[in-house]
Amino acid sequence: MRTTIRRPVIKLCPFKDETDAGELIIMFPGEAPELHALAAKVDALAAGPVSHEDFTSAVAALLPAGSQVATTWNTGPWSVRVEEDATA
Repeated sequence: MRTTIRRPVIKLCPFKDETDAGELIIMFPGEAPELHALAAKVDALAAGPVSHEDFTSAVAALLPAGSQVATTWNTGPWSVRVEEDATA
C-alpha cells in the first residue's frame, strides 16, 4: 500500500517581494501520519520567506523514511518542480 496526499501551499519568496503559490504532494510508503498535525507543521514551514528547495527539504525532514515529497511552484515566468526523498 502507498498513500498520496496533496494540498495547496502559499509562501513568501526570500528573493523578491512576492508570494509564491504552489502545490505540495507527499507519497508515503504505507499509511499517512495524522494529517491535521502534519498540516500544522507544514503551515509553520511556510510562515516566513523560504526558497522552494528549502521548503521541500524541510517537509521531507518531517516524514518517515521512504516517503517522497514533490512541490510545484509558479514564480515569475517559471513553473518549478522540486523533489526530495525522506531519509529520516
